[in-house]
Amino acid sequence: MDFDLQPASDQPLPDLVQTLNRGFEEYLVPIHLNVSQFLNMVRKDSIDLTASRVLLADGNPEGVALIARRGWVSRLAAMGISTNMRGKGAGSWMMERLIRQARERGDRELVLEVIEQNDAAVRLYQKFGFQTTRRLLGFIRREAIELEEHELNELDLREMGALISQFGLRDLPWQLSGETIAQMTPPARAYRNGHSYVAVSNPEADHVVIWSVLVEPQARGKNLGAHVLKQVIAKFTGRTWHIPAIYPEELSGVFERANFELEQLSQWQMCLSLSASA
Repeated sequence: MDFDLQPASDQPLPDLVQTLNRGFEEYLVPIHLNVSQFLNMVRKDSIDLTASRVLLADGNPEGVALIARRGWVSRLAAMGISTNMRGKGAGSWMMERLIRQARERGDRELVLEVIEQNDAAVRLYQKFGFQTTRRLLGFIRREAIELEEHELNELDLREMGALISQFGLRDLPWQLSGETIAQMTPPARAYRNGHSYVAVSNPEADHVVIWSVLVEPQARGKNLGAHVLKQVIAKFTGRTWHIPAIYPEELSGVFERANFELEQLSQWQMCLSLSASA
């Protein structure tokens, strides 16, 4: 079988999204995006369609690798291969070339997240030298009700992003970084109470994603993170709240203290150094 790679930017958007969706059929977490959702992800996550690739097998599109780029770091934002191409060496063939192209661009690191329970994908990335940075966890709280007072002030998501860049972990997962949060737009919202902050997806929806919880360093150790979470839940009562499995395990206690339940799926945050000595 003859494999080739084509820039994703060369594909019509509807065809590209269809190929991406096919690449995640029967996956642990299936992806079913429409064009609007895809473009929102491209904008928010800094996906570079000229660096992203479509896998061609005998001339037919059978997979997609989305590459996000910021500075000297690239992220493999998604890599999916159609079911009829799996187990035929396409993943390794594609991964080798993606790494080579990242080096040719002058990138210094290639990062990704992979579902811990996806043994085949974990083995693939380990084979190419990716090192585990940390485990990432997800949480959920269903039909939540809290009685905390609503001492919240809304702030611009750009300001929230700047605060995360200033006070958050330097190596946060890409989707939780200050750069990503700053790219979010309403109906997503950010709120503050004193020195604690929270960013969420549309809080008017039945299901809400919590994208960030931040407490300034001088105010930590006072349970303020859980407190601000409970306040936003009280403001929008009765919703189901989700934390995707991209939250660093070492910081997950805030959700436990706010009565969230641990989800079954977890991820590894992984990094490959692309320096000449690596």
